[in-house]
Amino acid sequence: MAHPNRPLSPSLGGEGRVRGRVPLKTDLGFLIMEKSSEKKTKRKKEPKPLNRDKAKRYTCIVCPACCDLETDGTDVNGARCPKGEAFARQEVIMPLRLITTTVRCEISTGTKLLPVKTSFPVPLSRVPEMMRQIKALRLSEIPDIGTRLTTGSASEPVEWVVTGEVD
Repeated sequence: MAHPNRPLSPSLGGEGRVRGRVPLKTDLGFLIMEKSSEKKTKRKKEPKPLNRDKAKRYTCIVCPACCDLETDGTDVNGARCPKGEAFARQEVIMPLRLITTTVRCEISTGTKLLPVKTSFPVPLSRVPEMMRQIKALRLSEIPDIGTRLTTGSASEPVEWVVTGEVD
C-alpha cells in the first residue's frame, strides 16, 4: 500500500511528480526524474506606506535570514516572518538584548572565567550598568551549568544563568 502523503509512481498509475521533478524515460526504457523547467515565483508583499519622518531601518537578528527591516513603529516592511515584524516593533518601543559574558571564579588553582548569560532580555540602556555589576562579581567556587546567579539591587535584580564549564 502506498504512503497516504506521497503520490504514486508512474509505474503504479500515479501522476509521477515529486517536488518539482518530472518523470522522463531514457532510450533504454528506464524512468528517471529530472528537474522541471517550471520556476516557482515568490510572491512579495507590497510594501506598506510608512511615515518617512519616523521610519527607521534595522537588520533582523531573530533568525538566520537577516531581513532588512524598515518600520515607523506601526507598519513593518521587509520582514519575511512574524518574528521579524515583532522584532522591528520592539526595537522602536524599547530595544532588548540578551547578554552573554563571563564571570571570574577565583579558586585554589587560579582565576578561571565562567560563561554566563542573562536569563531574560534586558533593555539596551541597562547593558553598561549590568556589565559593571558582573565585572565586580567574583565567585569562590565553580557552579554547575544551569545555576542561577543574581546581581544588582533588591529593587532591580538581574538573574544570570551559567551556560558552560571551566576547564
